Amino acid sequence: MKKLLIVSTFLVSSLFAGGDRFHDYVKVKYSEPIYEYVYEQVPQTQCSEVRKKVRAYDNDSYVRNDNLGIDTLVGVAAGAVLGSQVGKGNGRVAAQIVGGLLGGKVAHEIRNNYNSNQSYRYINTTECFDTYENVERKVITGYKNHFVYKGIKHYKITKRPKDRIKITHSISF
Repeated sequence: MKKLLIVSTFLVSSLFAGGDRFHDYVKVKYSEPIYEYVYEQVPQTQCSEVRKKVRAYDNDSYVRNDNLGIDTLVGVAAGAVLGSQVGKGNGRVAAQIVGGLLGGKVAHEIRNNYNSNQSYRYINTTECFDTYENVERKVITGYKNHFVYKGIKHYKITKRPKDRIKITHSISF
């Protein structure tokens, strides 16, 4: 019987364990936004007019000649002669071959790149590129809700402005 009385007393007291706390609601006087500055990069395209010098390709002013001419043959011969001055034995033959090929290539390119009727003209083009500008934005991160409770000013920070705030009281003996 004693055990039953102790257990029942324990159960009844546990039911009233939270009885020393109660809730009350207080009206909010005003809510003040809390700001934070956020920096972000915003892409911007910038374009400008650029004047460029280009070769004018008229039908009469530029003709590419891929034929083997006398100048190319003279370049091959000159390269072979210069190549024969280098090396001994089989190295001399290889130097003659390489010298002849290089001499022919140089003479051929000089003929195709040299043109007395070359003319140039200027064109205006628009060139665009992306840049990034740092932009500062003011962002609301929360609200400071001001209220008065028992003659003392308080505030509570929340994500949204509130009309009333829940207050929890506890009584101690």
